[in-house]
Amino acid sequence: MNKTIIQIVPRLPPYTDGVGDYALRLADKLLKDHRLSTHFLVFQDGLQIDPIINGFSATVIPAHTTDAFLSVLPTDIEGILLHYSNYPYLKGKFDAPFWLVDALRAARKQRQIKLVVMFHELPRLKWKNISVLNPIQSIVSRRLARLASTIITDSGKFKAKLSEWVNYPVTCIPDFSTVGEPENIPTLDQRERRIVIFGSSDRHRVYQNALPRLLETCKILGITEICDIGKSLDLNPSDFPGIRLIQMGFQSAEAISQLMLNSWAGCFDYTRFPGDLGKSTVFAAYCAHGLIPLGTQYNPSEADGIKMNENYLVMGEHLRQLNSSQLQTIADNAHQWYKPHCQMENAKVFASHII
Repeated sequence: MNKTIIQIVPRLPPYTDGVGDYALRLADKLLKDHRLSTHFLVFQDGLQIDPIINGFSATVIPAHTTDAFLSVLPTDIEGILLHYSNYPYLKGKFDAPFWLVDALRAARKQRQIKLVVMFHELPRLKWKNISVLNPIQSIVSRRLARLASTIITDSGKFKAKLSEWVNYPVTCIPDFSTVGEPENIPTLDQRERRIVIFGSSDRHRVYQNALPRLLETCKILGITEICDIGKSLDLNPSDFPGIRLIQMGFQSAEAISQLMLNSWAGCFDYTRFPGDLGKSTVFAAYCAHGLIPLGTQYNPSEADGIKMNENYLVMGEHLRQLNSSQLQTIADNAHQWYKPHCQMENAKVFASHII
C-alpha cells in the first residue's frame, strides 16, 4: 500500500517553475521506486491550477496563515517535503515568510511527522561584486533548518553554510535532469554538429557575454547549427554568420531529450551563480545526455565534483588544442559525474529521510 507525503512548492504547471518541474519528477520516482505518493501544496496564492497534475493531487494554500495551511493538510501523511528557494516565497525584497515556519511547527506538533527541507537556494543580497546573506530572509532559512528533521541541498557551498546552523549532518546531492535520462548515449561521432542552448530567459547571458567566443567555438568544432530552446529571446539570425540559428521556443521534455541526444554540445552561462553548477538542472541535462558542456567562463564548482577541462570546457580559441578523442573524454566524464545523482539516486536519498 502506498504512503502519502506532502511536497510544498511555489508553483506548478501551467506556471513555469524549475523547482516545480524538479518536484514533479521527484514525485514520479518516489512513487515508482518507493511507493510514496505525493500530494502537492502550492504556496503562491491566487493561482488557478488543476486538482490533478501529472497524476498527482494538488491544492493551493488559500492564505498565508497557520490555520489556512492546516486546513488543507491531508490527515494521513507520512511527512512533509518543503522545496525552499526563498525568492518565490517572497512578495518583496524585504519580505520573509515567517508565518511558514509557524505553520510547519504547528503541523509537526499536531501530526508528529517528519519535515524534510530541500534548500534550492539561500537568500542573498547582491551589489556589484559583493554578495552577502540577506539578513532578514536568512532568519527564516535558519529557523526552517532548525525545525527540520532533515536538511538536503544541491550545492556544496550551501551545505557549508547550512552546516553552521545545525548540529547534525546536512545531505548534499546535485540536481538531476528534468528533461530525461536516456539509457543509451551515442558517441559524438554519431551525432550532428549542433550546439544546444537551453534554459530560462537567463540563457541570454550566453549571447550577451560570449557571442564572439560562441561563434569562434562553432568554427573550431565544425558546428553548423545552434538550437535555442526556451522563452523567445528574439535573436537576430544575421548575428550568427555561417551558422543556422533555430529559435525553437518552448518544447516538450521528450523533444528536448531527443535533440540533445543528437547534438554535440550544450552551452551555459552560470556566472551569476559561482560555485553552484551542481544545482543547475540545465548543466545536469547536458551531462545526462552525453553532451560536451560548454561554459562562458570558469565556475568554481569543485565542491560538487565538477572540474573545468574534466567535466566541462570553456568556450574559446584554446579548444583548437583538443582532438576528437579528448572531446569525447570530456563528454564521457560529464556523463559519469551525473550518474551518482540521477533521478533514481535523488529519490533514494529523499525516501530514506522520509520513510
